Amino acid sequence: MRVNRKSAFVNNLLKTLVISGLIVVASTNPLFGIKVIGALQKELKRKKWREFKNSLNYLKYRGFIKVDQNPDGSYSVKTTAFGKHQAEKYILDEVSIKIPKKWDKQWRVIIFDIPADKQKNRLAFLSKLKVLGFIMLQKSVWVHPFECKDEISVLARAFEIDTHIQHLLCNSISAGEYLKEEFEKRNNTRLT
Repeated sequence: MRVNRKSAFVNNLLKTLVISGLIVVASTNPLFGIKVIGALQKELKRKKWREFKNSLNYLKYRGFIKVDQNPDGSYSVKTTAFGKHQAEKYILDEVSIKIPKKWDKQWRVIIFDIPADKQKNRLAFLSKLKVLGFIMLQKSVWVHPFECKDEISVLARAFEIDTHIQHLLCNSISAGEYLKEEFEKRNNTRLT
């Protein structure tokens, strides 16, 4: 799915609002009161006040934020629970595992036993594991050669299954050659 520049800006704006919590925007200056980060700050400098205001209105219309006007003419902007959930999706889309120059010959094993009442969460988690290049060793045992504990923790918290997941670090697995070949084939990379 291609994301156009406008929607990318709106997504970044929503993520920034979630991170910042409650912000105050002056009606005359869109940058007043907003502590923005990285690319969003550059985007805001390039955008006109009207475009920024349109983006806020879009987020409000979709139910992602709540905007209240203050007595002094400024606006208080706060993300809704729905907006926070949507921002998590954008953040999850950006989760990736860094590939080091040299493999440390360690396998990262993720095991889980997710209850039946969290079946949708389990399926979403499995889908993301596949996207990240994990190889299934057994039904609830997935393996990756590179450090991924933080990334898995982010996913587990987002899918509300963090208490059902364990991380293991193994220097030897009987199926090691199979895992190595499968990982290289599926991810178009060499483990050296």
